[in-house]
Amino acid sequence: MSWLPLGGALVLLMIDSAIELALISSMVGYLHRSGANKYPFLSDTGAVAFIGPKPKGLLLNEGHTSNGASGTALILVCFCGFLVLWNERRRERRSRTRKPSGLFITWTVFTVLSWLLTLSAMAYTFAVTNQTKGQKIDKAVAVQFQGEAYPLQKWTPENWHKALLALPITSDKDAKYLHHWLRVIEGWKWNLIPMFFIGLLVAALSVRMCLQDRIQRRMTKA
Repeated sequence: MSWLPLGGALVLLMIDSAIELALISSMVGYLHRSGANKYPFLSDTGAVAFIGPKPKGLLLNEGHTSNGASGTALILVCFCGFLVLWNERRRERRSRTRKPSGLFITWTVFTVLSWLLTLSAMAYTFAVTNQTKGQKIDKAVAVQFQGEAYPLQKWTPENWHKALLALPITSDKDAKYLHHWLRVIEGWKWNLIPMFFIGLLVAALSVRMCLQDRIQRRMTKA
């Protein structure tokens, strides 16, 4: 049996899941080291006020879920998958059997579970982002809580940064800095879509390989 299509799909998934991990890790690092940052903006009175980098109600579970999905795809599906395929090819050459091993069947089950985890991460991320979409920072409250985390509402990192950029930020450097991290945050969210489809392809090809021997035997009997 040909392992090339499945191997090619694994390469694509490995690249995409590695990109996803890198983007999420960059965001997490940025959120941890940005604690001392304060961004200047014009208040309603025309005076310059400062707002912190993170709100009190920052939602991060969607990032943790996506990080888990990409890590599972990279380690359990891709790295382990290449070892499983190597073992299957060696076993096929030695025993001249096309029947998949129990190890391959077990790994196939994990490809399906990994794809379902990616589906859950994608649905959760887009749902929570849409739920908090369009929120605005109350400048009067932000002025009142200078030096503290903004206390109102729940925010995803993406929507919080969009709200920050909607303020009249007085520093072009800070605005460019926030724009950069907004692109990173949006990047890992949208990258879940190709990861979902590539994971589906890997799972489908794996299941097909498991069923191929049975299908061929039925065709032979017919």
